[in-house]
Amino acid sequence: MVIAEDKEVDIFVASKIGSFKHIKYHTDSTKNNKKCIENLVEIKSLQKDDAITSMVWGNEEQTEILIGKKNQQIQVYDTIQGFTKSYTADFGIGDVIGLGKHKRRLLAALSSGVVQIWSKKENVVVNTGGKLDKMKVCDQDTTLFATGGEENDLKVWRIGEAAPLFSAKNLPHDWLQLRRPVWVSDLTFLSPELLAVCSRHGYVRLYDTRSQRRPVCNVEFQMAATCMAPAFDDRHVLVGFGRGQLQQVDLRRGKPDKAYKGAVGAVSSVVAVSGRVFSTSLDRHLRVHQGDSKELLYKQYMTSKLACVLVQTATTTPLKREDPEVKEEDQVEGTEVKEEDMDDIFENMETIGEKPSLKRNGDTGITETKKMKPSTEGSTVDIEDNEEDPEEAIVKLLRSTEKQKKRMEKKKREKKAKSVFHNA
Repeated sequence: MVIAEDKEVDIFVASKIGSFKHIKYHTDSTKNNKKCIENLVEIKSLQKDDAITSMVWGNEEQTEILIGKKNQQIQVYDTIQGFTKSYTADFGIGDVIGLGKHKRRLLAALSSGVVQIWSKKENVVVNTGGKLDKMKVCDQDTTLFATGGEENDLKVWRIGEAAPLFSAKNLPHDWLQLRRPVWVSDLTFLSPELLAVCSRHGYVRLYDTRSQRRPVCNVEFQMAATCMAPAFDDRHVLVGFGRGQLQQVDLRRGKPDKAYKGAVGAVSSVVAVSGRVFSTSLDRHLRVHQGDSKELLYKQYMTSKLACVLVQTATTTPLKREDPEVKEEDQVEGTEVKEEDMDDIFENMETIGEKPSLKRNGDTGITETKKMKPSTEGSTVDIEDNEEDPEEAIVKLLRSTEKQKKRMEKKKREKKAKSVFHNA
C-alpha cells in the first residue's frame, strides 16, 4: 500500500525538553505550513526533568500514546480526549527507556535494568541483570518483550515467566583474541522469532531465536548506531547513526542498501510507513523521505531537539484549532506583531552609520557638518584646514613609510646582535 496523493498523515513528535507536538503532514507539499503544527503541552509549564525518553502506541487502533519521561513519570495520551492517566515508575532508579502494553497490563523499563509489569492483581518486577538502553514489546505477540543495553546483550522475555526465553551470545574473539564489546542501543522485532539490534560500537546484528544464540548476520560500521526500525521488507531495517547518517541495511546480503541524506545531527528516531521514511534528529528537524527514490519530500524545523516520532496510520486525528500555530518557545507573552506593523517599523528605522562631526559657527550659532577625508598619517583631517596639494601629500606618505621601514630593520639588526645563538 502506497500513500495516495493529497492525503493527510498525522505525526506525533516528542523532544528532549518535554514538548509534545501534533503535525498534520500533507502529501501535497503546497499544503504544508505552520498551521498544520500544534503544541499539545504548554511549553512554559515544562521543567528540567520533563524530557521525553520513550513514546509508543498503547493500542492497535493507534488512539492511545504511552509517554515516558526522564523524571520517571508515565503519561497516557488519548488523541481525542488528551492526557487521561499518569503513573510513577518509582520501583527503581534511572530514566524510563521503554514502554509497552499487553491487554490491560502496562510494561515499563528503567535504565538501571528493572522492568515492571503493572496489573490490577499484582505488580511483577523483572531484573534483567545489567544496564538497559532499550525495551520493546513485540507487536505480533504482545506477551513477548526484549531488552538490551551496555554490556547487557539481547534477551527475550515472556510475561509471567521469571527466566528469559532467549539470551544472545556474543561473537567469538577477534583475530587478536580480544573480547568484542557489547552495547545494544536499539532493537526491533521483525517477527516473534527474528530480532535485529544495533549498537553504539557500530554493528547491526540479526538473531533467530529458533536456530542459535549467536547472530545469524553481522554488519559492521565505523560509527555508532543510535536507533533502528523495520523497513518495508522483512529482512531490511532502517538504522540511524550518531553522525547524521540514515541507512537501510539488507540483512540477507549483510551490507548497507540505501542511504537517506539530509540530517546534520544524530538521528534519534525513525519510522517506515507506506513507502515513506519519517525521521527525527538532534538538529531539530523532522524529515520525510521517499522510500524508493530516497528523495527528501518534507523538512520542518521544530525549535527543540527531537527524541521520538510516531506516525498514525490506523486512524486520523483532527487538529484542535485551525488558527496558525504560535510557537511558545519563541514568543514573549503579551506581544503580537503583525506583518503590516513590521513593514512600517523597517521603513521608519534609521540607518546606522558614522555620524558626521558638527562644527559650530560662532556668529550664527548654527552647527554645520564638517567634511572629512582620510589623512596621510592614518587619521581624519578637515578638507578646509588641509589645503595641501595631493601630490605633496603622497610624497609625505611615501617618506613616512620609508622611515618606518628603516626603523623596523634597525630593530631587527639590534635584536639579532643580542641573540645568543647568533653570537655563538
